[in-house]
Amino acid sequence: MNFDLAPVETTTLKETVYIKLLNSITSGKLPPGTQVTIAQLSALIGVSLMPVREALQKLAAGNLISVQKNRRIAINQLSKEDLNELRLIRSKLERMAAREALKNFTDELVDDLERLMKEIDACRDPEQFLEKNREFHHTLYRNAKMPILQETIEHLWWRFSPYLHIYAAEVPDYKALAIKNHEGILKAVREKNAKEVCRWLTLDLKTAVEFVTAALNAREKGRRG
Repeated sequence: MNFDLAPVETTTLKETVYIKLLNSITSGKLPPGTQVTIAQLSALIGVSLMPVREALQKLAAGNLISVQKNRRIAINQLSKEDLNELRLIRSKLERMAAREALKNFTDELVDDLERLMKEIDACRDPEQFLEKNREFHHTLYRNAKMPILQETIEHLWWRFSPYLHIYAAEVPDYKALAIKNHEGILKAVREKNAKEVCRWLTLDLKTAVEFVTAALNAREKGRRG
């Protein structure tokens, strides 16, 4: 039987460029509202224009960037209304994932979350903290064993991720607030209490969006002032 399938290739240059640009956007290194040219990105990354163009097409399909009339690339911004809508959608999907995850409860899940809690507590800078924060949540959601749901949650997470960096940069006690919510989630997971897990997840996301919105309001006021 011959299906004429091509051999599996290692990671291509365009995939590497895509991952690099995606990480730069979601980590806030290319903040929302930033405008750049393809040539500038090409020079910064050290590759030709073609893989950058291909990576940008994929980012545009995910609504992370848009092409302006002057052909400059803009990192998409979320309005306060967008952030609230995103919160509502994420809250529903992440609660669904958490409920399904508890149906597949294992001691290994608890061990992984406990390990990540220790690593979160040991974090000394926002970048490291936000990476461990993401890993904590997605470790729980992966246990739902629903890959399409997981993929959808991850995409929505990417869209909100740059704003988490605003949260961490402008809220002095961001870590203490997050740890309190994560401890609540972990305790509820240990007790296999889906209702409490969902309550803490909702509070965690609500807290982040409220502080981000407050920070954005302060920035707007400062620009007008």
